[in-house]
Amino acid sequence: MAAAGDKSERPTGKRLRESRERGKVARSRELSGAVTCLGGSLAIYFSSGVVFTHMQLLMQELWGQGFRAATEGGLTQTLFLQVAEHFFLMIAPVALVILTLGLATDIIQVGGFLIAWEALTPKFSNLNPFKGLKNLFSPRSLVELAKSLLKLLVIVYIVFWIIRDEQDRFLPLIETPVMDTVILMGSLSLKIAVRASLAMLVLSGLDYAYQRWQYTRDLMMTKQEVKEEHKQSEGNPQIKARIRSLQRSMARRRMMAKVPKATVVITNPTHYAVALRYDADEMAAPVISAKGADRIAQKIIALARENKVPLYEDPPVARALFREAEIGEPIPADLFQTVAEILAYVYRLKEAKREG
Repeated sequence: MAAAGDKSERPTGKRLRESRERGKVARSRELSGAVTCLGGSLAIYFSSGVVFTHMQLLMQELWGQGFRAATEGGLTQTLFLQVAEHFFLMIAPVALVILTLGLATDIIQVGGFLIAWEALTPKFSNLNPFKGLKNLFSPRSLVELAKSLLKLLVIVYIVFWIIRDEQDRFLPLIETPVMDTVILMGSLSLKIAVRASLAMLVLSGLDYAYQRWQYTRDLMMTKQEVKEEHKQSEGNPQIKARIRSLQRSMARRRMMAKVPKATVVITNPTHYAVALRYDADEMAAPVISAKGADRIAQKIIALARENKVPLYEDPPVARALFREAEIGEPIPADLFQTVAEILAYVYRLKEAKREG
C-alpha cells in the first residue's frame, strides 16, 4: 500500500463519484447550524409581532376557558383546537425558515440532493470500542475538539460583551412590570443569538473550506492508482488494440464480399483498386463498393478476376476515387463524366462478349 506522502495526484472524477455514492462529501455541520440559527433568530425578530399577538390570545383563551374547563372536569375539544392553532401560528414561521435554510444549506454544500443508501446501512464495525478509542485520539478528533473550544470561547465572549454593555438596564428591572422584563430578556436573548450566529457563520465558512481541503486530501491518489483507474475506465491498451484489429478485419471481409457484385474495378494497376457498383434503376450515381491500397488492392483485383468483374486501368481516376470517396458513398461529382465513360466502355465490352 502506498504511503500517504506518495498520494500526490488529485482525485479523479470517478473517485469523486464513488465517494459521493457512499455518502462521503465535503460538508460542514457548523455551517448548517450557523445558517439555521441566524435565520431562525431573524425569523423570530420579524415575526415577533405575530408571536406576541397569538401569545396574548392564547393567554386570554386559557384564562377565559381554562378555568371553566378545569371546573367542568376536562379540556374541551374546542379549547384544545384553539390552543393548538395559536401554538402552530406562533412557531410555524420560525420552523419553516429553519427547515428551509437547513435543507438548502445541505443541498448547496453537497452539490445537489443526495441519498446515499450505503451510508444509511448500519455497520457493526463502528461498534468496535477499540476503533472508537483510536478515533478519539486521532488528529481529526483533536481538530474537532479545538473547533468546539473555539466556538465556546467565542459564544462566551459575545454573551459577556452584550451583558457588559447592557448591565445598566438590569437594575431598574426590579421596579418594572413583569411583561417589560420579559420583553427585555427576549430582546437581549435575540441580540445574543444574532451576534453569535454571525460569528459562527464566519467560523463555519472557514470550517467548510477546511472540510473541502480535508475531503480532497483523503481522496488523493498515487500515480499508480491513477494509471490503474485509467486502465479500468478506458480498457487495457492491448485488448483495445486487439478489438480494433478484429473490427478492421470484419469490416474488410464485409467489403470484400461486395467485390463480386461490383460493376467495374478501376485500378492503378497495382497500388490502388476501387470497386464501383451502378444500377441505373436504383442509383443516381455509382457507389464505392470497396477500395484498398497495395496488399488490399491486390486482393480486390484477384477477387474481381475470380468473379469475372471487369478491370479498368486508369491510375489518376483510381487515386482520385481512393482519396476522395468513402465506401458506401457515391462518387464525387467532378468524376461523373470520367466514370460514365468508363462504365460505357464496360457495358460495350459486355455487350460485345454476349454477341460474340
